[in-house]
Amino acid sequence: MSTPAQLYGTLSPTRDGWARALLALIAPATRLAALGPDRQPVSASSNDPGATWLELVTRPLWGLAAHAASGGRADERWDEVRRALLPALDPRHDWHAGPPSGQRLVESAAIGYALAVAPHELWDPLSGADRDVLVRWLTAATESTPHDNNWHFFPVLAGLGLERLGIATGADRRRAHLDRLEQFALADGWYRDGDGGGQDYYNPFAFHWYGLVLAGLGALEPDRAQRLTARSGAFAGQFQHWFAADGSAVPFGRSLGYRFAQGAFWGALAFADLPALPWDRVRGLADRHLAWWWQRPIASEDGLLTVGYGYPNGGIVEQYLGAGSPYWSTKFFLPLALPPEHPFWTAAGSAPADEDAVSAQPAPKAVVSRHRGDVVLLNGQGWRDWARGGAAKYAKFAYSTRAGFSVPAGDRSLAAGAFDSMLALSDDAGRRWRAREEVDDSRVDGGVVRARWSPWPDVTVETSLAPFRDGWHVRLHRLVTARALAGAEGAFSLPWSAAALPATHGPVGCGAQSGGLSTVIVDLDPDRVRAGELVVPFAGTNVLHPRTVLPMLRADYPPGEHRIATAVYLGDEPPRIDDEILTALRAAVSRPGT
Repeated sequence: MSTPAQLYGTLSPTRDGWARALLALIAPATRLAALGPDRQPVSASSNDPGATWLELVTRPLWGLAAHAASGGRADERWDEVRRALLPALDPRHDWHAGPPSGQRLVESAAIGYALAVAPHELWDPLSGADRDVLVRWLTAATESTPHDNNWHFFPVLAGLGLERLGIATGADRRRAHLDRLEQFALADGWYRDGDGGGQDYYNPFAFHWYGLVLAGLGALEPDRAQRLTARSGAFAGQFQHWFAADGSAVPFGRSLGYRFAQGAFWGALAFADLPALPWDRVRGLADRHLAWWWQRPIASEDGLLTVGYGYPNGGIVEQYLGAGSPYWSTKFFLPLALPPEHPFWTAAGSAPADEDAVSAQPAPKAVVSRHRGDVVLLNGQGWRDWARGGAAKYAKFAYSTRAGFSVPAGDRSLAAGAFDSMLALSDDAGRRWRAREEVDDSRVDGGVVRARWSPWPDVTVETSLAPFRDGWHVRLHRLVTARALAGAEGAFSLPWSAAALPATHGPVGCGAQSGGLSTVIVDLDPDRVRAGELVVPFAGTNVLHPRTVLPMLRADYPPGEHRIATAVYLGDEPPRIDDEILTALRAAVSRPGT
C-alpha cells in the first residue's frame, strides 16, 4: 500500500494544489468505473454489485463537479463518468445498476448535485435519449422512500438537479423531507442521525454539509436557511476541538472509511459564505486535515483509495462499504467551486492551537480534551450493534487521535476483544467477555461524562469520566453485581514494537511505550491493587495501527457493590508516577463532581 504523497507527490496547500490532488485521487476510480460493472474491484459489501459499482461511478462527482463549477477542466475524467453513468441508469443496458432505491438512492444525491453545479459537463453533452434516461431515473429518486435519518437529504438533492434544469419536482415531498431532517436537531448545532441514531461524523459530512450546500445554492426558503446555517455556526465552535494539531480528527463512530470527508465541513462553511470561525482558522483546519491523510497508507499501488481507515482493512469498517465507498471523501474538495478570491482561498491558514483545553459537549455526550496538540474524546454514547463493530465505535470510554480505538475480533479472549478504553467483564472465568454496548442513561455534567450500563440484567455499572491534566483522565465505576465477575480494564492501544514494549508493569499499574507514544493505567484504590497485564490484541483490530499492545488491569469481583477508581495516561513520554501525582489523581476521582 502507498500514501497519496508517494503516488502523486507533495501536496501543495493552495487552490491549485487541492485541484491537482483531487484529480489525481479520482483518476483511477473514473478509469475503472468506465470499464463497466464486471471490472469493479471485489469487495465484501452487503450491497449488491449494481449498487457497489454505482458508488464507484458517482462518488467522484462530489469533487469533480465542484472542480468544474468554477471552470476547472478535466475532460478525460468527465468522458469516463458519462461513459459509465448513462448505461448505469438505463434499464435497457447490460450495465444497468438498478432503480434508485436502497443504496442507489444515496448515489442519486451526487448526480443531482453535479447537475446543479456543473450542468455543462453532465447535461449539455448528452443526447436527447440520454437526457430522458437521466431524468426518469432521478425523478424516481425524488419519489423514493429513504431511511428515516440523514438519507432524507438524498431525494432533495436529486430533485435539486432536476429543478436547476427547469424540470419540476414535488415541492410538498421536498418540504416534508427537510422538515423531518430538522426534527433531528439537538442543542449546540448537533443532530441525531434519526430516532435513536448517534451523534457522529454524519453531523459534519452529511447534515451540515448538505444543508450548507443547499444554502449556498439558494435552494432553501430564507427561514430554513437561517436555521440551518445558525446550527452550522454553533456546531463549528464545538467541532473544531475534534481536530488535533497535526490535522487528524478523533476517530469515532461509523463510516470512518470515508476518511477525509471528516474535514469536509470546513469547506462547506466557505461554500455557504458562513464565517462561523475566522477564515484563517477554517483554512488551517482544512489544510492540515488533508495533509495528514496525504501521508497515510490509504491507496493501492494502482492509486485506488482502499477500504479501511488509517490503513487498508475491511474488517474494521461496516458491512455496507464497498470499493467505491471511500470516494465520498471527495466532498472535502467543495471549496474548489469557489473563485480564487474567496476569503477561504485568500486566508493564510492559522497555526493550530497549542494550549491544553477542555470542551464539554452535552449534545454528543462528550468531553473533548487537548494535550500537546493531541485530542482525547471521553464518551457517554452507546450503540445498538446493527453495524459491524458498532459497540466499539460508539460505546468505548475514550477515543484518541493518536491511539485510535480497536474493533473486536471476538469475545473469547482479551486479545480477541481488544478492549482498549473499556471495562470488560466475564461471568465464566474469562471464557467470554462483555463490555459496554447499549447505555441505559448518560449525560455530560459540567466537565464529567456520566453513564449507566448493564452488561447483564443483574449487573449495573455507573461510570464517570473526567479529564485531569497532562495527558491523564480519570474513571470511576460503581459496579453492582449479583454474580461473580472477572474484570479487565484497558488503557489505550499503542502501535506494537518489539523493541519497546513495557514501560511500567508494577504495583500501581501497567503501561507500555511504543511508536513514540506511552500509555499507563493506574488503580487509584489504595486498599486494592489490580494485577497488571500486557495484552497483544489480534492484528488488524485497531483503526490506526495494524498491530498493537494494550496495558490492562485485572481483578475478580464477588457479588455485591464495588468501587473501581482508575487513571489513564496517554502522551509522548512515560509519565511521572509518584506519591504526589497519585494523591492528586485520587483526589480528582473522589471529588463529589466526579
